[in-house]
Amino acid sequence: MKQIKWEIELNVPKGKIKTFVYSEDGTNITNRFKPEYECKVLGPMKEEDKKTESEKLQADLEPIEK
Repeated sequence: MKQIKWEIELNVPKGKIKTFVYSEDGTNITNRFKPEYECKVLGPMKEEDKKTESEKLQADLEPIEK
């Protein structure tokens, strides 16, 4: 089965954060973070291009001339 990108909300010591994980059907996500963190599955995310955030930022950089 294909892995799907799921948006989640985690309650961590410094507050709530939104991030994502991959799962086939989303049913095993909350168990990955118990008992340390409270996790709420917000739903599947649209899979965009495969570039990482770092690669996207790198593409926007201008070359440094020495």
